[in-house]
This record gives sequence, structure tokens and C-alpha cells, in this order.
Amino acid sequence: MSTNGPQPPPPGPPPLSLRLLGLCPLFIAILWVAGIANFRKLELKPVEWAVVVAAGFAIHVLTRRLSRPKPLPPLPPEARPVPLAALAGLIVAFFATVLGGVAEAIVQSHYPSELPWGLRTMWHTACAFGASYCAFLQRLLRVMRD
Repeated sequence: MSTNGPQPPPPGPPPLSLRLLGLCPLFIAILWVAGIANFRKLELKPVEWAVVVAAGFAIHVLTRRLSRPKPLPPLPPEARPVPLAALAGLIVAFFATVLGGVAEAIVQSHYPSELPWGLRTMWHTACAFGASYCAFLQRLLRVMRD
């Protein structure tokens, strides 16, 4: 019995870092809701925050259980997950900037905010980038691990 180099570890549960990376989009979504509540001067009571967090975790668990992971196209061996996830995050952030800016312009007439339109739009952009970056990075790292 001969071995050609180090053997990969047997498949098992993902390491703790990958699991925590999977929770980052959830935490960012909760922060996104907190930011919007702050823009509009909505004071949520602790019970309401508990509902927001519980709903976030419920949606997270349901989407993990019900979604079937689609295989990624084969990645070249020299592919680096961080730049690929950053590119995907930038693409999502671009669309979030457009949609968030339009939504903030429309909502401003109904629920005025003292914060400038650009800062509110950048909040949507930053949250979308962070959540999509973490989600794509976790997926790429899982694929490259297996």
C-alpha cells in the first residue's frame, strides 16, 4: 500500500469557521433591519427585536433545509475564493445600490428621515455586499474543501 502525498481529510461536518461564516448573512440582515429602524426613528421594543431575530433564524433554517445546493462550475486549481466572492459581492451590491436608492427616494416622502439619501443608500449597499460576500465565500470554501 503506497500513498502519493498527503491524503485529504475524510468528509465530515464543516469546521466551526465555515459554520460561523454561514451565519454572517443572518447577522448582517438583522443589522440591516436595525439600520432602517434607526433611519426612520422607529423604536423597536425588546419583544419586537426578539421577533425580528427569531424570524431571521427561522428563515435561515428553512432556506438551509429546503434549498438544494446547486453545483458550482468546476473551478481551476489556482482559483482563489476571496477575490471570487468579492466580485460576486460587488455585483450584488451594485443592484442593491440601485434598488436601495430608488426605494429610499420613494419612501422619503412617506417616512421622512434626517439622514442624507446617500448615506441611507450606502447602508443598503454595504449590507448587501457583506451578506453576499460571506454567503459566496462560504460556498466557495466548501466546494474547494471537498
